[in-house]
Amino acid sequence: MQKERALSVGAVALAFLASQHHTLHMLALVFGLGGAGASFMTTASLLRRAMLLMSLVMVAVIAYQIRGADRPRSIRIFGAISILLTLGLVGWSITRFGL
Repeated sequence: MQKERALSVGAVALAFLASQHHTLHMLALVFGLGGAGASFMTTASLLRRAMLLMSLVMVAVIAYQIRGADRPRSIRIFGAISILLTLGLVGWSITRFGL
């Protein structure tokens, strides 16, 4: 019972945090940064690092979920594609803007 409750709360918390990525970019627009949102991410390095870390946490969660043999093949394939794309974007971000 406790494990199910923790998983339910965890899923809601992760969904909330995932939606905040878009909110942060919209706040950048609201505060007049406009097209300078990308430069905002380089100046707010702590925020950028937190977002990169959250992306890596999501990679770990997806990898944990798709490792089970009972998962359908389609879920495993799309999970693997999601992992590869996320790691590619994290790598691109680090090479472009630094850590």
